[in-house]
Amino acid sequence: MNCFICNGRMSFYFVKDFKGACGLRKVEYWRCEVCGQTVSKTHFDMAQSDWERLNQRYHASYQRTNANPDDPRWMERINAQASTIANLSKNGFLPRDNPWIDYGCGDGKLSNLLNNAGINLLKFDSYMFDSERDYVGEKSLIKNHYDVVVNTSVFEHVRSINVLDEIAGLVSEQGVFALHVLVVECVPKDPEWFYLIPAHCAFYTNKSMQILFKRWCFKASVYHVESRMWFWFKTNVNAVKKFVQAKNDNAYCFKSGFMDYWK
Repeated sequence: MNCFICNGRMSFYFVKDFKGACGLRKVEYWRCEVCGQTVSKTHFDMAQSDWERLNQRYHASYQRTNANPDDPRWMERINAQASTIANLSKNGFLPRDNPWIDYGCGDGKLSNLLNNAGINLLKFDSYMFDSERDYVGEKSLIKNHYDVVVNTSVFEHVRSINVLDEIAGLVSEQGVFALHVLVVECVPKDPEWFYLIPAHCAFYTNKSMQILFKRWCFKASVYHVESRMWFWFKTNVNAVKKFVQAKNDNAYCFKSGFMDYWK
């Protein structure tokens, strides 16, 4: 098995027994010997129909509620993300010439907060599409078209580099990728690690994220600590850097390249 991020050789890492949760028993995790990216081989080997059924079953357990037992700070973080996105937009760092989209928006909590603040986002979700609301279908997505692509808690559910390419490929030439995903220096070899939940199949390291950052030709990134969100920029880099330096409060962290905050 090769890594879907860098094509490096992957080897067995450890096993977790889910004891029937969402239909899962023993799950094998494999780790890339080059970039450290770790995946569930069990999830990657699933038929597409089984994979979709697992995701639908898991997300239906908490979407359209205000609590997620696997993520106690879920709503606190979403509120912080909405506030941070609105602040960056107000300061002129998130272009608004073209539409914005929340890719993998779930039941739309983050999008709704921003829409209520006067910042309109289209909504897309593979598992919760609802034609009666302001969601767009997959066939309506337009490559290189959106000035801001918001993507929160999605990368952990992706089994293919092609899907990641499609998401990042939605960002316009002047656009910004607003991303929330857990990134670590090294995925712990620990079956009790809190991030090993039934629907998570991919776990990212600083090295694997740097590879993706370069692959998609972004120039600089900002990490906002409270919201646990990265903002990846293709243009306007010097102005963004000056903004972060002027803040001087450690709320925002800037780097040319991927901001590897969690070391």
